[in-house]
Amino acid sequence: MATAFKSLASKLCGVIVRGHLTTKSYIPKAHLSVYNPKYVEPVLDKDTLSKGLEDDDIRHHRPVKAPTTDLSISPLFYDDDIRKFTNMMMKGGNKERVREITRRLLENIKHMQVEKYNKTATDEEKSQIECNPVTIFKQAVENCKPLLTTIRVVKSGVAYRVPICARPSDQRFRAMKWIIESCRDKERRIPMENKLTWEIMDAYNNQGKAVRKKQEVHRICESNRAYAHLR
Repeated sequence: MATAFKSLASKLCGVIVRGHLTTKSYIPKAHLSVYNPKYVEPVLDKDTLSKGLEDDDIRHHRPVKAPTTDLSISPLFYDDDIRKFTNMMMKGGNKERVREITRRLLENIKHMQVEKYNKTATDEEKSQIECNPVTIFKQAVENCKPLLTTIRVVKSGVAYRVPICARPSDQRFRAMKWIIESCRDKERRIPMENKLTWEIMDAYNNQGKAVRKKQEVHRICESNRAYAHLR
């Protein structure tokens, strides 16, 4: 009886092997998510909500997740690209500060474009000026997205940089990262929102440091295209 009890205790509490405590848990892992897989994502777009649901829509019979705090605070952060950019720019968990920088960034872009619009004489030139800061931001990120990237492949002890097509999520991450890093490399005494405004406007016009980084990646992929078959 004592032997069986000791065996059970060693299984539950762990055994000491060579001075180290090795534990083997018999407790199943807890489900960390608040919602089980049956819940569907919420819809925040007003146009989509106004159309209603189709008869065969799964949301008639499935529960819907509550929107996160970011989505329910301000319509500004309904855009997924802006929320992603805000989270990537955050340091030390100071999200309120980063949100304020993002808000001022969009305000600066809006003021610059409206001022340019008012100074333009002809209607034809005015029609070519984009005044929506979110549209400008999205186009700037799009212009910085690399279509290709390289991976390290080892063949016969030799490492090659093999070009491959970049995934959409990787394209967006790299574009936003390059924009943020380009601004942090500039003069520290200049407010971050001003540096971001200049960099995004340059990227919108296919100029600036972030666009040059994308072009450099494409040049590296072009120089290594002979190794594309090694994937």
